[in-house]
Amino acid sequence: MDNSFDNFKNSITNTFAECEDFVCRECGNGKARFALMFIKGITSRDFISERLLRPLQHADIGNFNGDFNLIAESPNLSVPSDESSAAQSVAIGEVLIIVESKNGFFVTLANAQQTHGRGIDEPDSDITVRGPKAGFVEDAETNMAQIRKYIRTPDLKFVRFAVGDVSQTKVIVSYVSGRARGELVEDIKRKIANLKATSITDSFNISMLLDGSKSRFLPTCGSTEKVDKLAAKLMSGRVAIIVDGSPFVLTVPFVFAESLQSADDYIHTPYYATFIRALRLVAFVSAIFAPAILCALVSFDYAQMPPQLYGIIAESRKDIPLSFFWETVAVLLLFEILREVGVRMPRSVGDAVGIVGSIILGNTAVEAGIVSSVCVITVAFSAVCAFITPTYMYVIVIARIISLFLAEMLGIYGLGISATVLLLMLCAKNSFGTPYLFPLAPFNKKGMQDFILAMPKRTLGRRELDE
Repeated sequence: MDNSFDNFKNSITNTFAECEDFVCRECGNGKARFALMFIKGITSRDFISERLLRPLQHADIGNFNGDFNLIAESPNLSVPSDESSAAQSVAIGEVLIIVESKNGFFVTLANAQQTHGRGIDEPDSDITVRGPKAGFVEDAETNMAQIRKYIRTPDLKFVRFAVGDVSQTKVIVSYVSGRARGELVEDIKRKIANLKATSITDSFNISMLLDGSKSRFLPTCGSTEKVDKLAAKLMSGRVAIIVDGSPFVLTVPFVFAESLQSADDYIHTPYYATFIRALRLVAFVSAIFAPAILCALVSFDYAQMPPQLYGIIAESRKDIPLSFFWETVAVLLLFEILREVGVRMPRSVGDAVGIVGSIILGNTAVEAGIVSSVCVITVAFSAVCAFITPTYMYVIVIARIISLFLAEMLGIYGLGISATVLLLMLCAKNSFGTPYLFPLAPFNKKGMQDFILAMPKRTLGRRELDE
């Protein structure tokens, strides 16, 4: 580090050349002087004025010996290692203080970060009927404070990393010591510390980078916007990854059973919660295989269908120019287009366009004799079922089309092949050392009490992944 006040100040100032939001406030005389450097907008001007600038102006700078704790009213002071690290700290919202007195040249950093964001509210992506409504926001500090309200113990740890060569995004690894496996925690820390990226803008960027496998067909990281849900996962032995700027917090490891679980399951009776979980599993299977099953039966094995049902299908398709397979493909693609339109357009009109477009186009296509009502009903049922397990929504779209093609080529055998391949993928997959189908494979008796069955009295607060 250069011991010259002017050289150090000029080095930082040149680094932030053409930065309109950079401020350098210098005071003093030729013998004793100081300078404050910070970025407007991400730092608190009131804090800088009242806690840093005013005490420095009233202090005896001429006799200053380097103890900033005596004059800077900040709870967090640190010393940069060189000009580069000092400039990087200024860029993330800290205030650089440099002082020159008869005793030498001194430098420190004071944390004066100020965030501007929305208030804590119920997230749109994860709504519960009963229970806490608070969701995460885009500020990592606020999110950590919310987690502390649920887990009031020093065993709750937060480890900070800076990821992204340019963005230097704040990434926090959180876990409960004594409940999360030590090797899992160290593995996550090592992988995040070694991540190679230019910029990180969302938590799902971290999710993609952490998954080192070539195929990411099945997700290996869970995510949530609910504070209470994350607290429960931390207590169960998982590790959370908080990314500054994203309201979605990642959880690892992630297993298939989590897609069938909901926070509401633990406030209902065990009988109803078990029924709902079984229904979600049926919906997951139906979302993938319903169009393929009907296509295989109509094209190859119509004798396996009840005569009355086949008669209804044949009657609805007697004037349709397309085969049932291409008819189904057309309706599936139409639905995906309408869904994408509803997502991309402004919310005020997106929902209306999606609903009205589906009704008008579907009804018109049936009346025009382009597609049959049976096909529209099947595709709509399959599409609705996909929303019950939102984690696999995009996985289901690809798996549905693949199973449909195999059913058209090989009939029931193609359907069996697609189901077998999906099951093998689930069995072979693991998430950070945890089998993807745990507790079903490998079978775990205690874990099965919170898979399809719901037994809150026996499962709440347990360490579920290593039992």
